[in-house]
Amino acid sequence: MSRPRPTRADRLERRLEMRDMLRRIAMMALPAFMSSLLVYLMNLLNYVILAAFSNYTSIASYGIVYSYTNLSAGFFVPLTMGTGYMLERMKKENNNHKFQSVVNTMLLFSILFGIGSTLFAYFIAPAYIWQVVTPEEIKEMTTMFLRFFSLTFVPILYFSISTTVLIQSGERTAPILSEISALALHAGFSYIFVGLFHWDIRGIAISAIVAQTVGSLINTYQLVQLRQKSIVRPSLRIDWSILRELIREERTVVFTAFLGGVFTIFLQFFIDDLGIPTIAAFALFFLYQDLLFIPIHALRTPARNLSAEYYDKGGNEALIKVINPIILLAILYSVLLIPVTRFLGPPLLMLFSHDPEVTIIGMRLVNLVSSYYIFYAVSTLLSSSLEGLGKKALTMNINIGFNYFSRFLVLVLAAMLIQGDESIAICYPVSWALGTAGLGVYYFASYSKSQKYSI
Repeated sequence: MSRPRPTRADRLERRLEMRDMLRRIAMMALPAFMSSLLVYLMNLLNYVILAAFSNYTSIASYGIVYSYTNLSAGFFVPLTMGTGYMLERMKKENNNHKFQSVVNTMLLFSILFGIGSTLFAYFIAPAYIWQVVTPEEIKEMTTMFLRFFSLTFVPILYFSISTTVLIQSGERTAPILSEISALALHAGFSYIFVGLFHWDIRGIAISAIVAQTVGSLINTYQLVQLRQKSIVRPSLRIDWSILRELIREERTVVFTAFLGGVFTIFLQFFIDDLGIPTIAAFALFFLYQDLLFIPIHALRTPARNLSAEYYDKGGNEALIKVINPIILLAILYSVLLIPVTRFLGPPLLMLFSHDPEVTIIGMRLVNLVSSYYIFYAVSTLLSSSLEGLGKKALTMNINIGFNYFSRFLVLVLAAMLIQGDESIAICYPVSWALGTAGLGVYYFASYSKSQKYSI
């Protein structure tokens, strides 16, 4: 017996539901996109200044230091994300007192944690530079830059958390204007310190310190204004129970991000062994890739939040209705990236490196990896959806097994047997594909409409 055809009213209702769903996805993804884009532009500006007033050896030094900052981000990003999730939950529960307590705790803790991270980076810098086998020609410059750049950890972490607090408090315009102001200051001071004073790579670090500090002060002024308007004003102190709660909720994110940072440093060891042009090429390749991943990362917020909401309302069928459009958007975007990267890659890499050898190596990496971005997009969004459904531990285990362990294994085997820049980069598409397979099988089995294969 054939299924009855949907009426015109049914089709109209479905279109309206889809329109509202896409609108909610966009409303959640846009702030995350803008925040990530502005942060990226701050990093991009450093490469622009180096390309204008230095050469690819400075870009190589910056790339080595950036690998260390990825390890720091393993702790910074979960703190910022966890703050946002806790504040959002307090708003839903209408718990104004705890909302303000979370604000006070995380702002104060960001300063303490940032200071500790700076001191650790300052003293560990020579050992790190030696451990990743930095070429002798840039060893001293890279050590000095890491020590200078570590001073940005306090304003960067404080600015990130204060921006999250302002957004959750309903102030969306102020933090964006603050970030734009910091970006403009960074551009101006970088030009002065590097272009006019010839402080080379040190000038970028000093400029970043000044710009991020000014942005933090602007955010602080906005936070003081909000506190004065608030009826509930708990004392300014660190509530350690809130920190324990945040660590308990975000421990899987912290651990996974930490593993990513450790792997990046391990990867840098193999990259540095291939010489300065290859180090610079990988630095530009990762810069290029970070830009391409911003829209995918922006979709993590709606994937996580809407999955829990729709699943609570309508079970598997409602979940599928909301997660399918998000994944399809990411897949379409990933497919479009293949021709875009091949067309725009060479002029962009040449613009930054001013060196044909660096550009050739960089494009070899881009052409190899960009065809597999679809796997990264799907695995990232499935992970976010499962986290929203309360499967954080399981998601972490799948990612560790299929992403980090397999990536590490492929890296070691390929670097030893094949050697060369492509043998280092091949570990990414292999791990993305395996991670997508593991997450996809579990997701389909557990959340299909029929639940026939539920595990």
